[in-house]
Amino acid sequence: MSDLHDIRHRFPGIASGTTSTNGDDWARFDGPAGTQVVDVAIEAAAQWQRSGNNANSHGAFAAAQACDALVDRASAVMGRLLGADPAGMVFGPSTTANMMALTRAIGRGLGPDDEIVCTTLDHDSNVSPWLLLAADTGATVRMAELDPATGRLEVDAVTSLIGPSTRWVAVTGSSNAVGTIPDVEAITRAAHETGARVVVDGVHLTPHRSVDVSAVGCDVFTTSSYKWYGPHAGIMWVQPDLLDDLDAYKVRPAPDRGPGRLQYGTPSWEALAGIEAAADFLLEVGLDAIAASEAERFARLIGGLHAIDGVRVVGPQDTADRAPTLMFEVAGRTPLAVAERLAAGRIAVWDGHNYAVEAMGPLGLDAEAGAVRAGISIYTSDDDVDRLLAATADLART
Repeated sequence: MSDLHDIRHRFPGIASGTTSTNGDDWARFDGPAGTQVVDVAIEAAAQWQRSGNNANSHGAFAAAQACDALVDRASAVMGRLLGADPAGMVFGPSTTANMMALTRAIGRGLGPDDEIVCTTLDHDSNVSPWLLLAADTGATVRMAELDPATGRLEVDAVTSLIGPSTRWVAVTGSSNAVGTIPDVEAITRAAHETGARVVVDGVHLTPHRSVDVSAVGCDVFTTSSYKWYGPHAGIMWVQPDLLDDLDAYKVRPAPDRGPGRLQYGTPSWEALAGIEAAADFLLEVGLDAIAASEAERFARLIGGLHAIDGVRVVGPQDTADRAPTLMFEVAGRTPLAVAERLAAGRIAVWDGHNYAVEAMGPLGLDAEAGAVRAGISIYTSDDDVDRLLAATADLART
């Protein structure tokens, strides 16, 4: 049995004996929007703040040199975590902000004859930036549709839209709404055969699966450390040659080569310290071990929901090829009402569209109300799952 039951003590916000209003008597299924922070990331950020090294980069004195060294270390560990060249690591406040910077640079080279392929499975951070780019340039965005019957994105749904005018393909590594994991390697191969480049939104994939960007072959990969037990920040890997070629919007003193071209202003040094520690934590525990443990909790959750009369699981009905995240409805109750009742029992879930706005219609959901979302994280226990199932069964009966 893959069991990380003893890992909870590594998360001070929910560890046994925590006295905060969000302490250890809460069952936390809210991880898809942001996880608890692991102890080493908290300490690393705090230690940086205490160290006297807060300065800026590329100076002649020790604190400035410490900032440069921190960037190198954070880039290196992210390279190990993602299987990617550390020279392409761009650090920013969020994936949405990073994507806005990227697409703005890309847009300077596009025109009315160019096409971009997006998908209805994606978080809006991998859709709206492209729509805005298209509005500015006259380019066309073509939307690959997820299968309403299965909640999955078939390879052909994307590749059938790729043609000689396609310049970019934007696809999720895993749906933040229902967990679906598309075959991004096959999509990337098809895109590259036509000369198109590929952005993979890896925000929801990175906490739950071992990632190898070199195997995927994509040109850009995004992730956010606050989804994998680190600080609020976004990391975007851009293939280094592409990174140097982009016609970036930047201030004149910003570097002409490397990640600094897409980083607006001074990075959060304390966040980089936390990113380094959180990534080390994932590597130490092992993504394969994490995935195996989460799969057991997820099977318990989805199987239990299927057994409750009046509950509909949205999208995929099994655990194959997906991160441990699902959405569900309770007959006769709005998603918000369900979330509020669960919160009253100290069970944290999300309701709404969760920024996967294009997916709501195909999944048979109201565009705003969406459904209830529950996600398994590394610290989720069987007891947590059983509490959610029992509370949901009570709601369905009344």
